[in-house]
Amino acid sequence: MEEQDIILQHKRKRKKHKIILAIESIVTIIIALIIIITYFTLTKNDYNKYSEKAKVNYKVYLKENEFYEDKYIDEKTSVVASLIENIEVDFKYNLDLEQEQEYIYSYKILAKTNVKETKRANSIYETTEEIISKEKQELNSKNLEISERVNINYNEYNAKINKFINIYNLDNTTNTLELDMYVYVINKYDGEQINKESKVMTLNIPLTTKTVDISIGSNVIEDEGQILLRKSEYENLTYLIVIGIISLIILIPKTNFYKNIKVHLDFLKVEDVTDIMDNGNLIDHFIFSQRVTFLTDRKSIYDNATFQEKLFGIGYYYNGKKDKQVEMDYFDIYLNHGIIGFIIFFSVYLYILV
Repeated sequence: MEEQDIILQHKRKRKKHKIILAIESIVTIIIALIIIITYFTLTKNDYNKYSEKAKVNYKVYLKENEFYEDKYIDEKTSVVASLIENIEVDFKYNLDLEQEQEYIYSYKILAKTNVKETKRANSIYETTEEIISKEKQELNSKNLEISERVNINYNEYNAKINKFINIYNLDNTTNTLELDMYVYVINKYDGEQINKESKVMTLNIPLTTKTVDISIGSNVIEDEGQILLRKSEYENLTYLIVIGIISLIILIPKTNFYKNIKVHLDFLKVEDVTDIMDNGNLIDHFIFSQRVTFLTDRKSIYDNATFQEKLFGIGYYYNGKKDKQVEMDYFDIYLNHGIIGFIIFFSVYLYILV
């Protein structure tokens, strides 16, 4: 019999130890989750939204002739090559930021001539000329606007490529003058380029053809995104959080909270963790420290109170003795001071907030 009693006592101790360990683990996990959520909230970087848009327009100015009354023709209209005097091109680029930010920008416009055999992708001859170049400039603003107008001497480029083709007796070639605008906007805070694509727009002008049909490239930029405005001041909290969680695991068994759980388990004779989950009174006892019971008792008194007591509260005493409070402020204020007292009390907070 003594051996059986010892075995039973040992089993009970093991069960209690498991229950305590389970409760300790749950508390540790909850605290760890709170710490992790706080960490991600505090270490969140601030970003600045942006949108960018590019646009290119052009006018083809004509030599004096007896067929066209206007000095230039509209876009998307074919024109006889021999009538072209020059081509006026307007490049516009706009970058809008949600908040002011420091950045460095520069840009350039290149004129590229290209000679290809019609059936091949590789170029036979190509040149690149920088016709506009803007050195790096610093700005602290929400908006960047770039506007440049260039006049292209079509006949000069056309004559040069014609000469190359005639000298080398080339046939079946595709010849173009490509105007490209490149924009570089650098975030001064982290050194990263803001705009994703540097080449923001292209204009293609055919060369050595009898008629010229100018086209705008499909790469004209219209985009949006976000850039780093500032890093979190708390980005180095990772090590502290890891140390904090480890410390919790080590220190919880030494706390009064842990010791109180053991006392509660012994007092309530709980032998399995499922007993707590299946019994509403035990949940009230462990989690709410019997506040649900206190609320039920006080509510019962309030329900049986007079209309005047419901308006002004049932007070802190019952049958001449100080009654046990709910120990949840909102309920205590409402039950003790009634509807009117509750409104007066919280109207002050409402006034401050509004």
